[in-house]
Amino acid sequence: MDRRCQLSQLHFPYRLLGPWLILCLLLATVGVNPSKGEKANSRYGGTYRLALRDNPTTLDPARMTDIYAHAISNQIFDGLVQFDGLLNPVPAVAGFWKASPDGLTWTFYLRKGIKFHHGREVTADDFVYSFTRLLDPAIQSPAGSHFKYIRGANAFREGRASAVNGLQALNRHTLQIILEQPYAPFLSILAMANAKVVPREKVEAMGDQFGLQPVGSGPFVFQRWEQNRQIVLKPFQDYHEGCPFLDQLVFKMGSKDLDSLNEFLNGGLEEVIVPVTKRREVQHDPRYRPYRHFRKPVLHLLYIGFNTAKEPFTNPKVRQAFNYAINKQAIVEDIRQGNSVIAKGILPLGMPGYNPQLKSYDYDPGRAKQLLAEAGYPGGKGLPEIDLWYSSRSEITRQELEVYQKNLADVGVILKIHEAANWRALKARLVRGEAMMFRVGWHSDIPDPDNFFFPLLASQSKTNRTFYQNPQLDQMLEAARRETDYRRRIRLYRDMERMMVQQAPWISQHHRVFEYLYQPYVRGMQITSLGAHYVPMKKIWLQNASDRRVKH
Repeated sequence: MDRRCQLSQLHFPYRLLGPWLILCLLLATVGVNPSKGEKANSRYGGTYRLALRDNPTTLDPARMTDIYAHAISNQIFDGLVQFDGLLNPVPAVAGFWKASPDGLTWTFYLRKGIKFHHGREVTADDFVYSFTRLLDPAIQSPAGSHFKYIRGANAFREGRASAVNGLQALNRHTLQIILEQPYAPFLSILAMANAKVVPREKVEAMGDQFGLQPVGSGPFVFQRWEQNRQIVLKPFQDYHEGCPFLDQLVFKMGSKDLDSLNEFLNGGLEEVIVPVTKRREVQHDPRYRPYRHFRKPVLHLLYIGFNTAKEPFTNPKVRQAFNYAINKQAIVEDIRQGNSVIAKGILPLGMPGYNPQLKSYDYDPGRAKQLLAEAGYPGGKGLPEIDLWYSSRSEITRQELEVYQKNLADVGVILKIHEAANWRALKARLVRGEAMMFRVGWHSDIPDPDNFFFPLLASQSKTNRTFYQNPQLDQMLEAARRETDYRRRIRLYRDMERMMVQQAPWISQHHRVFEYLYQPYVRGMQITSLGAHYVPMKKIWLQNASDRRVKH
């Protein structure tokens, strides 16, 4: 069998649950580190510095909800499986696995000798603990809904059982997971950032501090966190794929995009996102030619959400009117300089189920006024002032929101724009349901449409920021998760997307494109459509690395 250890391609991950036995045999370690010779040794050394727009809320895999945390925790922690460059699930801590013909019983055979950063071996019991923790109501994990199909999960969550009986350590290195029903994205779910293994003794001894001083089994070890300034990681010498090349990994936080670009050009960063306002300059100015320029569409959605539990957004006609009122083409093509793709619905290009024929909202102020009048707000009369909250540090965001302000004023709506201090502050406001409108982005963790629909729209989802409730949609979501026939499953998601365009719980603005500059000496980048927070830093090395070694 081939090294990818799976039977499907990127767009058909749910065929893994088809009626056959899947046996993935480990042919070799997945690591990319050369093991011998002077040429191999020359790759080791140096500090890799990169910028994050904001401070993570926590690095505890069970509690994470933001991409800033994912970007860091994916370097600290390992899971049963991981994604390769084509987003196929391949071995990580599990060397190989098999599934029963009905897709309900999964058996994972762990590699022996894999260690946590504090020295203890990773065992099957650690995965039982880690996955049980995701289901613990006290943790309130955003990933809990992905694991609820494990046999006994609901009894555990409801307090009727002290353990999840579908999670079993058959022996020290064999984990068995039994599902109550087929779950199409299951294997991909095990590769997401929240599904990493954690050491029980550290979690229980440290409590909430574990999210601030995490201990994993991944390629990099947590060293220190200077809040709102930087997080520093060092290589794990005993990593099972081989010690990473870099001496140090430094995530710098809080800078605006233009400031980060200047720092990069002055040699202070190894990579940087291309600011929207600099996109054309980067493409045409000879100054940028020495740098490595990467551009790739990612599985992402930027949307302006409505709090559908609050007036006036309980009325779908008001939400539709706001959609018609916004000139998204002017935002994406003029302000964002074409660095993104205008969103018509929910799913981006490259995601299974993407519908290029989907009918959406054109810029039509006349139709917006008509809908507002039908909703009882002719000319906007009777509408309260609408507050819109955001936290992005991008220079371009304010310009985008000024278009919203002007376009809505044209149909009689007064929009007030508020900047939250940071993502943590905005998230707290969203959890409390205090924002009437808000600007947020969603990055998919797996190449499966479920990872857009369920987290953002399911009634019970912890990341349903719009508080949208629709029993019919909930039933369709569950049916799609159970469906293993590719065509039927795609039809379900397309039906749901058409329904949600009509219901309009938000304004779909754009899908991001990964566009970064790298220093000319950076090598080993593996960039997928999951975006920057899933780049495996363990593969990166610096040319002439010995000249950049950290002095310990």
